[in-house]
Amino acid sequence: MSLRFLPRWLTHILLLFALLFIAAVGYGYWVLHASLPKLEGNVTSEQLHSSVTIDRDAQGIPTIGGSNRNDIAFALGFLHAQERFFQMDLLRRNAAGELSELFGILALNHDKAVRVHQFRKRALRAFQALGPADQTLLTTYTEGVNKGLDELRKAPFEYALLRTPPKPWQVEDAFLAMFSMYIDLQPELSEYERSLAVLRDSLPADWYAFLVPEGGEWDAPIEGPAYVFNDRLPTQPLAQLQIPQDAGATAAVYQDFVAVGSNNWSVGGSLTDYPSGMIANDMHLGLNVPNIWYRASWHLPADKRRVTGVTLPGVPVMVVGSNEHIAWGFTNTYGDYQDSIVLKVNDAGDAYLTPDGWQPFTTEIETLKVKDEPDESLAIKHTIWGPVIGEDHKHRPLALRWIAHDPEGANLNLRQLEAANNVDEAIQLAANMGIPGQNLNVVDRDGNQGWTIAGRLPKRVGFNSERLSSKYPQDWSTGELHWNGYLSAAEYPKVINPAGSRIWTANARVVSGSMLDKIGHGSYALGARQQQIAKDLNDKTHFSEQDMLAIALDDRALFLNRWQQLLLNLAKENSDIENAATLTELLENWQGRASKTSAGYLIVKRFRENVIGASTGRVIQKLDEDTDFFDPVRASVYLEYPTWALITEQPAAHIPEGYRNWQEFLVAQANRTLSDLTENGKSLREQTWGEANILTIRHPLSSAIPLLGELLNMPGQPMDGDTYMPRVQKPKMGASERMVVAPGHEENGIFHMAAGQSGHPLSSYYALGHWDWVEGNASPFLPGPEKWRLTLSPE
Repeated sequence: MSLRFLPRWLTHILLLFALLFIAAVGYGYWVLHASLPKLEGNVTSEQLHSSVTIDRDAQGIPTIGGSNRNDIAFALGFLHAQERFFQMDLLRRNAAGELSELFGILALNHDKAVRVHQFRKRALRAFQALGPADQTLLTTYTEGVNKGLDELRKAPFEYALLRTPPKPWQVEDAFLAMFSMYIDLQPELSEYERSLAVLRDSLPADWYAFLVPEGGEWDAPIEGPAYVFNDRLPTQPLAQLQIPQDAGATAAVYQDFVAVGSNNWSVGGSLTDYPSGMIANDMHLGLNVPNIWYRASWHLPADKRRVTGVTLPGVPVMVVGSNEHIAWGFTNTYGDYQDSIVLKVNDAGDAYLTPDGWQPFTTEIETLKVKDEPDESLAIKHTIWGPVIGEDHKHRPLALRWIAHDPEGANLNLRQLEAANNVDEAIQLAANMGIPGQNLNVVDRDGNQGWTIAGRLPKRVGFNSERLSSKYPQDWSTGELHWNGYLSAAEYPKVINPAGSRIWTANARVVSGSMLDKIGHGSYALGARQQQIAKDLNDKTHFSEQDMLAIALDDRALFLNRWQQLLLNLAKENSDIENAATLTELLENWQGRASKTSAGYLIVKRFRENVIGASTGRVIQKLDEDTDFFDPVRASVYLEYPTWALITEQPAAHIPEGYRNWQEFLVAQANRTLSDLTENGKSLREQTWGEANILTIRHPLSSAIPLLGELLNMPGQPMDGDTYMPRVQKPKMGASERMVVAPGHEENGIFHMAAGQSGHPLSSYYALGHWDWVEGNASPFLPGPEKWRLTLSPE
């Protein structure tokens, strides 16, 4: 029906709505356009000592040229604010427990949980503890941030949506951004220790040892042997420990734990075309728009070197990269950087026992500002060791001793790597870095390579037995257990120029013996990914940058090979398996990798999850149901070992509850896998891994924008890769960046980054580079030729 046949009043209303819609879209576009960053021209500031140039290439990656490091910090702050201020704001608010001020009551529970750490106060203390040079650098960076924010004609568009103006950046906010990484990379409420204690106290000792081994055949440390899994079967029948079938245990409860933390590996100069070593680094984190990292490059005239890599918006240092003399990368160690302390409390509940007798709790009141709601007050109890974080499974109060709470836990010493000349210097610097504990892998232009821990390591006293292990919450009231400061650089574990000229880390255990004792027996990842990287390195005797990239993109399913063979044999030998002929065909042609086109890979993966979830996983599920505080994901990291032992030995005493024998159990899990996969109405052949592994890289506010919000997100692309392989890829998590570089030969380096350089949707480089990351195309490490020049000048 055309408009001329509508009643006049209705025609007027429709036209009015159309005009309002056009006006709203026009206003939205104007607001967006007004908040675009400056690409060229000149900006003056009284904080600068001399002029700084910012040359952006076609992808928006800046090269900063200045006469001193402070002016470069100002320019970096300017760029961070212009491109990523909302992201920086979320990082500082996330750590400070101040998100409710932006998002209202939806964020209140998060803020209450985080505010117990009082990171804003600790951030200010960290700034005050800096030396004069670092204080000046951070102050200058902060001035650059606020100048960059002021130079936008309109505040970043997110603040218009939230109806809240942005707050200026403060000097301590850089440390809040860093504390946000602590929260991302380490358990903020001692979840691992508390969950281990539940397992230890709830299970028979032989079952605890069986379900929570130190490691096994998938270990691949760079120093020391792999552990041997003790497959001695426990006494009490498995069925007696499982949650009953009628409690909902037929649903899968197990999911692979994807360690937030990364891969890195390096080779010495004897294995490259250069005299220099070569390093690769993939940092695995949650994937969002914009990317957590901001690419940058700058020249340091005094040192006659160029520094290139990625920065964290909010912090004025290079996180990983190269300075033409060394190149370095990080992976999360999953070491033991905190202890939960069981408190003995008096009858009145107002004092706790210490080595010096009873001490009263001190209490501080924090005010939480909640958008459109009254302020809320939060009382935080303190002890001599740290804040009270809650209760354990026996309802005993716990305090937390955490490196992040100490002045040593946050500083700017990471920036000293920018001027390091060789591996030895870098290794020496690592011990005094105030960052979340990381595996530092570093190479230099003379061909050397090395590994150590970057970040502080506590000097523990008294933790010398399984009973008094730092793995569990302990009573510190006698003084027998305590921290005696921090290890010195001379005491740090390190591996330099190993015999095979190869180093690799991937969140699993890296070393053994006394070196491991110093790092602690933490929640290390299952070693399959680390082992596959080691195998890739040892399969070759010479490496180019493209060879190193190939390792990063290795999605072979070596870990699942034995599960594929198990399911294939079941399909061939059991008439009770539904659609056995199709299943057999898909398994025989499964491609042996996490291919987005493979149906067989998805079937094998889901079968394994179902087998674990319905056997050992139901023990974990029962504890989760019965316990107030328990993290079933962290408690399930090593279930591969006991589950595989059970299904291969098939002991009659441990047949899962509800089944007559192991064969019936396995067939049931196979049928359940097929039934679950085809529940969507598609055939088994159509159930590909890619359909289950579609990228979901979203802007945090995209769901709040009707109709147009989806334009803020990256395309939902089916992806290769998975958990237990170098190419880690999940819909919302994966390699936030990939880097391959040999110091002194940066022009041949390779770099990938999910999403684009800019956080502004109208920017021409909002998504540039993303497809190289998706498809694994080799793209340059160094910025390309100048396309835009912006000059920052002193007034």
